[in-house]
Amino acid sequence: MANLKLPDLFKVFANQTRIEIATLIVDNCMTASEISERLQMDLSTIYRHLQHMKKRGILNSKFSKGVERFDFSSPRIYRLFEEAVSFISETKEYRFLDCSKGICHHYLGEMGVDVKPDLLLDMRGESCPVPDMQTKVTLSEMEEGKVLLVIVDYPLSGERIPVSVQREGHEFLKKIIDDNGDIKIYIRRK
Repeated sequence: MANLKLPDLFKVFANQTRIEIATLIVDNCMTASEISERLQMDLSTIYRHLQHMKKRGILNSKFSKGVERFDFSSPRIYRLFEEAVSFISETKEYRFLDCSKGICHHYLGEMGVDVKPDLLLDMRGESCPVPDMQTKVTLSEMEEGKVLLVIVDYPLSGERIPVSVQREGHEFLKKIIDDNGDIKIYIRRK
């Protein structure tokens, strides 16, 4: 492992592409090609970022059937993201809206949705991994059986949130992309 110092660690994650790569790798080991496809970025750029993170000791790689797969060198990296998002959430005071007061009608639009949310979490304007992790926190604070509507405008979060909430045992109900490109994700707390 490289002789990594704290300023170096923060420099690595001062790059949004590296944050997105790390967020994808949380789910499972991935190849550079898989990451490139998911992020819709040039393969050589992704590979350069992966090698930089590997050189710093943040990632490991292993070859399987001639293909290099990347993974975290330690589970502490993900916990670092969780703590960072918690800190940002405290300073920005992310709050969910209680839909029982009728305020969510404005957000629902005329999509003909048959699911009525109990709470709404508007994460538009935030990039990965903030919406994913804030969704997890909000669900943990909800009562079982309640429905959360998460609105994001970042495509990667629109892909990741349904997968991650199902992995945690919640019920993914529906995902709708409206005419403005907003992604509305309905989740039932289990």
